[in-house]
Amino acid sequence: MSKLSAVQNKTIEEYWSSLDELKKQLRYREWELLNAYQETDTNIGGGKSNRISDTTGNKAIVLAEDKNYQHLKNIITTLEQLYKELDHDQKTIVDMRYFDKMECYEWQNIADKLYMSTYRVLRKRNALIDETARRLGWV
Repeated sequence: MSKLSAVQNKTIEEYWSSLDELKKQLRYREWELLNAYQETDTNIGGGKSNRISDTTGNKAIVLAEDKNYQHLKNIITTLEQLYKELDHDQKTIVDMRYFDKMECYEWQNIADKLYMSTYRVLRKRNALIDETARRLGWV
């Protein structure tokens, strides 16, 4: 497996810690795409429109073609799916380090909670980062 750079590690950690914010961005982008301003047709009695009248199909096409929307959706689904598959220790690491907004847990606090060394916690975190990068297609 190729080694990730420090910037890539930081980016993946930011994805984990800002998962709720990413979900908000996805919902906003969806709203933005589906409720875009459309000019009214002033060509009364003109020819046929080149648009298909299937509104559901049009919405699906707009969402499928938007790269920003698809990128956010890929990140969110990857993180949620991976979180479901984590073992108890890795879920505790993610919950304490990335999801808990009230406390700022250090690696030593997490290690104490899991009754293991700080180095072991960091190895589990590194495995989580590597798996996330693999599923996102970075490696």
